[in-house]
Amino acid sequence: MLSRRTLVLLVIALTALIQARLLPEIDLDTVLNLPLVLLLPLSSGRRRATLVAGALIAGLLLDALLWRPLGQTAFTLCVGVLVAAAARGGGDAGWARRSLAALAGYGAAAATALLSSGLLGIGTTGFESAQLERHGVNAALLVLASVIGARRRAQQLRERPLDDRLG
Repeated sequence: MLSRRTLVLLVIALTALIQARLLPEIDLDTVLNLPLVLLLPLSSGRRRATLVAGALIAGLLLDALLWRPLGQTAFTLCVGVLVAAAARGGGDAGWARRSLAALAGYGAAAATALLSSGLLGIGTTGFESAQLERHGVNAALLVLASVIGARRRAQQLRERPLDDRLG
């Protein structure tokens, strides 16, 4: 049986493959960033190491499959995860804190992508109107995922209180 961490890493790798191979076929590759939408709402102090490893795997897969400079996307995803995990903290968080942490991670990832593209001289990640639409869609998806995650966590705590899990 697969451990939960292994399953999370496999799902993250699968989202990178979908981002690189399926979304370009249906013209959504410039609108959605599936690895970030998956990684950032999950980011917390407890899962930081697993999600940084997942960000590294997803980034290297995306770079290799899309013929980008190897490590650029991996670095961008890792920065986003680290910022989101630091903003969220280690304890349970409501939807507002989760959303703000995910948005902070997304902002850090976008700034890192913009800076690294400029330094590498391959800049196509500016803030034109099409890019602003992309940022808006991804931000909305991050808030939605954070709300769903907070509701799911609250339901888990109602079904099985903390005292039952520790005993």
